[in-house]
Amino acid sequence: MSDELILCATARLAQTLRQAPPSATVQVWRTPRALTPAQWLAGLADEARLTGIADLPPALDPFAEQLLWEQVIATSFDGAAALFDIRGMAASAAEAHALCQVWQLAPGGTMAAEECRRFAQWRQAFVQRCRQAHWRDVAGLHLAVIGLIEAGAFVLPTHVMLLGFDRPSPLEKRLAAALSTQGVATEFRTFFQVDRSSPLPAAVHACADVDAECAAAVAWVAQRLAADRDCRLAIVAPDLAAVRERLAYRLDDVLHPTLIRPDGAELPRCFNFSFGQPLAEQPLVRTALEALALGGGAKLEQARLSSLLLATGWSTDVSEADARARLDLALRRELPYFTSLPALIRLGQRHAEWAATGVAGAKADDCPVTLAALQALHETLSAAPRRQPPSGWVGVFRAALQGLGWPGERPLSSREFQARQAFAETLDAFAALDGLLGPVVQADAIRRLSQLTAQRIFQPETRGQPSVQILGVLEIAGLEFDGLWVMGMNDDQWPPAPRPNPLLPAELLRAAGAAHASADVELAFARAVQQRLRQNAPEQHFSYALADGSRLRRPSPLLADLPEASTARFDAPPTLTHVLANTLEGALHAIDDAQAPPVAAGERVAGGSWLLRAQAICPAWAFYQYRLGAEAMDAPVEGLDPAARGTLVHAALEAFWRTIGSSAALAALDDADQTAAIDTAIAAALSAFETERRSPLPVRFRQLEAARLQRLVARWLAVEAARALPFDVLACEAPAEVEIEGIRVRMVVDRIDRLADGRQVIIDYKTGASIDTRNWAEARITEPQLPIYAALVSEAVAAVVFAKVLLDKPAFAGVAEEKDILPGVQGLDEEKRKLFPVDRFPDWAAVVAHWREALHRVAGEVRDGEAGVRFADEGRLKYCDVLPLLRLPERRRLLAQTLMHGVET
Repeated sequence: MSDELILCATARLAQTLRQAPPSATVQVWRTPRALTPAQWLAGLADEARLTGIADLPPALDPFAEQLLWEQVIATSFDGAAALFDIRGMAASAAEAHALCQVWQLAPGGTMAAEECRRFAQWRQAFVQRCRQAHWRDVAGLHLAVIGLIEAGAFVLPTHVMLLGFDRPSPLEKRLAAALSTQGVATEFRTFFQVDRSSPLPAAVHACADVDAECAAAVAWVAQRLAADRDCRLAIVAPDLAAVRERLAYRLDDVLHPTLIRPDGAELPRCFNFSFGQPLAEQPLVRTALEALALGGGAKLEQARLSSLLLATGWSTDVSEADARARLDLALRRELPYFTSLPALIRLGQRHAEWAATGVAGAKADDCPVTLAALQALHETLSAAPRRQPPSGWVGVFRAALQGLGWPGERPLSSREFQARQAFAETLDAFAALDGLLGPVVQADAIRRLSQLTAQRIFQPETRGQPSVQILGVLEIAGLEFDGLWVMGMNDDQWPPAPRPNPLLPAELLRAAGAAHASADVELAFARAVQQRLRQNAPEQHFSYALADGSRLRRPSPLLADLPEASTARFDAPPTLTHVLANTLEGALHAIDDAQAPPVAAGERVAGGSWLLRAQAICPAWAFYQYRLGAEAMDAPVEGLDPAARGTLVHAALEAFWRTIGSSAALAALDDADQTAAIDTAIAAALSAFETERRSPLPVRFRQLEAARLQRLVARWLAVEAARALPFDVLACEAPAEVEIEGIRVRMVVDRIDRLADGRQVIIDYKTGASIDTRNWAEARITEPQLPIYAALVSEAVAAVVFAKVLLDKPAFAGVAEEKDILPGVQGLDEEKRKLFPVDRFPDWAAVVAHWREALHRVAGEVRDGEAGVRFADEGRLKYCDVLPLLRLPERRRLLAQTLMHGVET
């Protein structure tokens, strides 16, 4: 054995001591024997088993111990376990059991609360289960090994230093005492080698919020590294998990701006986080777990299948990526909200057959290897026994993932390779749970594997010692730096709030001074840590946030004796974006994206009246969507989305009027006949809808939708029956085509009625509550379909209206040549008008002329390639499919910078 052993409070400190050379002048040295107490005691336990010193049972890992506590607690509730948070109770029980052993607590007594009595029963059952199965919890194993040390069972080092323990527990003190009784020189030290503290006081910085704190800390790091690339710095946070993502983003942005390149994601950083992330959050592992969860074929949300289909890390994730994206588009359009993996496979096979046989409209989006991989995954999981132990399921899962082609066809990065190894180790750990779980069904096996993977913290190995370490307040114990920034020093975080275990008497925890037992314990701990931080670095900064949203925050009282300092000298350094935009003007060229190529001769522009609508609202919208072909992805919804419901209303009214045909025939129907006619129309609409979707609606859902349509159509027909002038339905869903400024515009008019004098009433059904007709009197018509028909297709039009088919306040809305043509519709023969003022629109011909001129102007913009991002009302962009392409936030920021620059100059 080595003559000296260093027992470290954290694994980070032990690793640092093992890796760091003693000084720059030393050429050869012996690596210090630095371990945590848990690591050293585990090694002694192995030695005891191998040499026959003692038959120590193996220690349960944290997940196995959690499972055992869950089983013990669930059994105690006699079938009512589903009513309780068993996992939460098990976590509290495991913590309480460890506290009892580490802090030498003896709860009990007749005056104990119900929770404490329950815990005593659970603990007794837990210990009994461990004894029967020859298991041991970790703390219990440590106590057993310490007992062997006290008995003189081991050859021990001559000197042991316990380094970095701010709050030694009774177990750690007992270990030190046991070593001392065996003649080992033992000492506790809070820091190593030399005291790095400085006579200069630490600086305290007040920041606007947590984001500003992160920015100031990173700016300080950048300044220090710019002055000395070899300096060692640390950022410390009491709640590192809460700020990890924000710090990582800013550190990348400031220290490694070139990582914006896709091929730079795996380049080494000059900083390192001590706090890892759950293994389940690694993309490669997340893909594997999700594939196993979806592969069984159960119905689930469409979005989960879509996410798996687009994920990398399985099968031909590179060579068939485009085909997968097209299959995802078909999935969103053709499959219901709740669907299954077999349904997706059939969809892909059907599209492949259509493409192979030349079905009209079918694209060659075949991805055969992807579909074969999904089929192999499904078949492997479906063929597995219904119940088997974890070790059996691990074999099935490995075979299923192999059939899926996991982890994909591209070479793995270092991080991905380590994640794959960690997942393989996790599968092995899951296979070792046979004795605890016994035979389980597939869903439970996947759930438990996911829990185990989420519990395992993944921290990829880094090369060397990065200059910047981001640590928690416990992990910095004993480490040395040239500079230190401690953030999160607010009174609600520092000292930490006490959190006594709910299953142990609070007075017992306070009397023992157990960790987190009381405010006094946490205050003493925080003071000790803050004093120790003074020994970690000669330069120190503490920061706190002034607000969190609308909530005001205060500094920790432990900062009261430290001087306040400004953060102005820690302004964020310029990022790559800033440099490119402001310092490389000569290398950059501004491009005016407001002008697109004009429409070429013979070029067909899609969109119909929607093209002119988009152009009138925002020219860039029309260009991106209808000339470049960009469109939003369909968002899956449960049941029918508003567009589908509107389609059914249109179809039902079309079927009804094709049968009835006129106002006279409508008036001749009695209530029973009208109800029957509506039912027939609704049945036809639903059948056509199901045929187009290629899947029937659920029976009960179909009945509910039919009842909704019955009420809605009947309510609307009451409005139709109140029309004063008789009419015949000339056409339903009538196609029309017109050329405007060289742009072919195709459209479909919902309904055309013919009055007795031969004039026409043009009707467009609307099932939404928001209808705008005011734009018809404006220079840019944003609802152009009816004006197009009235001004450019038909000459004998008496009215153009929207039919508001609603249960609440159904009505016509629009404009007519005379009043009383339609109930509630303004006539141009009225003196008082809300929509078309008399001075600008004296008669119907003036309205039609205005429409013709406005439509030709907007169509001319399309023809000439006008594609600027300009609009009068941002609210009209609510349903813009290409809104992200307009880049409104970036344009606002550039405008603000321009205005600010103008003010400064």
